[in-house]
Amino acid sequence: MTAASPACQVPNPVKVTADGQMRWNRPGVLSCATMRVVDRFETDAVQPAAERHFGQRVVRLLHMGTYECRTRRTDATAAAAAAGKPVRGGRLSEHAKGQAIDIGGFELADGTVVSVKRDWRGGGRNAAFLTEVARAACEHFSVVLTPNYNAVHADHLHLDIGPHRLCGV
Repeated sequence: MTAASPACQVPNPVKVTADGQMRWNRPGVLSCATMRVVDRFETDAVQPAAERHFGQRVVRLLHMGTYECRTRRTDATAAAAAAGKPVRGGRLSEHAKGQAIDIGGFELADGTVVSVKRDWRGGGRNAAFLTEVARAACEHFSVVLTPNYNAVHADHLHLDIGPHRLCGV
């Protein structure tokens, strides 16, 4: 898959609407390698954590983005964009390679939605579930960024399989 830039190519792209564990709130495009890691993460971390904290399974992944041909978003680039200033340059995001997913929340079997934006700092079992899932993500993904990392990630968990290592939980 090639986008606006030749650098934005996804090796072995797959369009996902659901996987072996849950439906997705909307289709997403990932590399096949990334999708394998997402599926393993759901099986090994998300579902067991949901059973422990809620006594039920996650039935829907609420993602905020997968493939997008763009550079990394940082506090500085977000501030510039908010101020209407042009943002140029920077390292290509792992989203531009289909190697990243931003997760905004999870829907449980009873219809309850656990939201990163609303629940991350809220305390209680929703926050405990999200924290456990984020920590476990560090065992599956190269980079995990949470609301604790910076304001750009205040409403989602960024997970990628890129070459860099960072567990920003």
